[in-house]
Amino acid sequence: MKKLLMLLCVLLVIFLLLPAVSMADELEVTWKAGGSKKIDPAILMDGSDETVYRFPKAKSAELTCDLPEGAQVMAAYVRMDSLPAKIELQFLNSNRKWETAVLLENPGPECVLTADKPLTGRLRLLITYPNGNSSTPLTELRLFTDANLPEGLHVWQTAGQQDVLLTVDSLTGFDPTALTAWAEQGRSIALATLTNPASPLVATDALWDAGLRVMPIFGGYAETTRTPENALKNWGEKNIVPVVTGWLRSVQPMLLVDGGQITALVMDKACANAINPDYGLEAAASGGLWAVPQRMTAAEDVTSAISSLGERDDSLLRAACQVPFEGAVHSDVSLIPYPENRNEDGFLTEGEFVYEDPEKGLWAYCSPTLQVEIVQYDMEDPCQRYFVAEVIFDPTVEVFKQHVWVNASFKNQQIYPQTLAQSSRLVLAVNGDYYPYRVDKGNTVGNIIRNYKVLYNMNMNKTPGFPPLDTMALHDDGSISVYGAKEITANELAARGDVHDALSFGPWLARGGQLRVYTGKNTSMQEPRCAIGMVEPGHYIIVDCEGRVPNGPKGMTINQIGMLLYGYGCNESFMLDGGSTSVIIFMGEKLNRTGKDTSVGSPRNQHELFGIGYSELVHTDWYDGKPKK
Repeated sequence: MKKLLMLLCVLLVIFLLLPAVSMADELEVTWKAGGSKKIDPAILMDGSDETVYRFPKAKSAELTCDLPEGAQVMAAYVRMDSLPAKIELQFLNSNRKWETAVLLENPGPECVLTADKPLTGRLRLLITYPNGNSSTPLTELRLFTDANLPEGLHVWQTAGQQDVLLTVDSLTGFDPTALTAWAEQGRSIALATLTNPASPLVATDALWDAGLRVMPIFGGYAETTRTPENALKNWGEKNIVPVVTGWLRSVQPMLLVDGGQITALVMDKACANAINPDYGLEAAASGGLWAVPQRMTAAEDVTSAISSLGERDDSLLRAACQVPFEGAVHSDVSLIPYPENRNEDGFLTEGEFVYEDPEKGLWAYCSPTLQVEIVQYDMEDPCQRYFVAEVIFDPTVEVFKQHVWVNASFKNQQIYPQTLAQSSRLVLAVNGDYYPYRVDKGNTVGNIIRNYKVLYNMNMNKTPGFPPLDTMALHDDGSISVYGAKEITANELAARGDVHDALSFGPWLARGGQLRVYTGKNTSMQEPRCAIGMVEPGHYIIVDCEGRVPNGPKGMTINQIGMLLYGYGCNESFMLDGGSTSVIIFMGEKLNRTGKDTSVGSPRNQHELFGIGYSELVHTDWYDGKPKK
């Protein structure tokens, strides 16, 4: 008994020492509507939908409050029986100007605005309504000192990469308890409806009680008694298809359950459009592309389908990204006569192997630490020629890095790319970001690191045009990381200690396994391009496409080359300089046709190349300069 009491005491002490998960304190403040009219705090803090404040009808509503001295706010809970277009939580900064701390687009009738840092002083809540209608009631507006809100409040998730998407025409007559069995499977469920409910709060409360935790997506259409065909005709198919396509892109479901009659009429088109970057370009950039892996109707056994769902899989999207290139003609890599002394990973046990056959469009190199395999692809419609190099290397021995002709700081010290590749005995080489051009022109240079040394930092005060000056960092472990133009500085990258080179060009094409749809300058331009992607550390895919060839290939768009790399399994990818700079060189010989203006002849002279592998078998015909004919 004594031992038992001692054990209980020990457990009690441990329990008391454990950090407590505290709920946020709620602040009582007086809000003013329109900057002057005071609202009784009890109306917005009593937890009742019976006490409300109604705004005058207008395009937007504004409320302000002054926090108590020393008080800090981390979250605001808003509940209203309407569907605002957006809600902003702002604070008055040190310059006495309103600064947005949190912005939510289409937040639904109930939302939590969580700030990244504590807010003090004066706050403002801006509510923007579609159709200029803000006369609907505000039932709750509460401020909390922490993000851990009290139990009982509905903290909705936003749509984005959910397991299941249910689409319906309307919530009228819809039984929300049908979702309960689905939610009990432990997978995230999203719901989208074409029409707005008469009372958004009543509808969402019922869905919450049924187990839904992702805020429903409302299409904005009014209830109708028309037949599905007539409703679609009345609303306009060209209007409905983008709406449903947007659902697929924003939710990216593993399982699509079509429970509507109107949605069923457009779903085939929506699924096809969801993987087309040229369909609704801005919307595609916002939601991303998506190919639905599994699709069924609500009348089928959805519960069983949900229970058997596997992990999130983007293989169907990657396969869809390859479809536009299925017509490309190329030789089979099985024609490459690799030697027999290759281990299970494809490396040679000893020696080197080189294969070059321009007529077949096949090139290969193999050693105990490096594999390079290049395939030439040709298409008639559209006319394209591009080269895909698969590079697999041992990062403890091989490094994909910068190789210079002379000191990069000096002007006019450039040379033929072939000469540079041959003098460095590079097995594989491609161009880099050609940053000296920006230096010479006095333009923003971007983040430039060479051989662990920071040469230039991104100017955070300037916004570049094209190139966007995104950043690609090459790490010592053979990995690649990519960043937006103003997400990081070269100094910050260098401080990590494992970045031997950083290039600035772009845009980045994929990051963290997510494909990017680019909408910036030159989006639709077909050009000669060079891009690099990483499947995993030590496994790269490099694509070089020809362009500006008279009566020949014009090149690829940025999104085309991004999709091609994504289809090859690249999780991180980045576009290097293109045009007359673009080169892919194998064993010292340039494979692509690239030349200034006409694409026929010599490419732009360069001071550096990025490449991998050293071999005495590299050609030497350009070693002393351009060969004489």
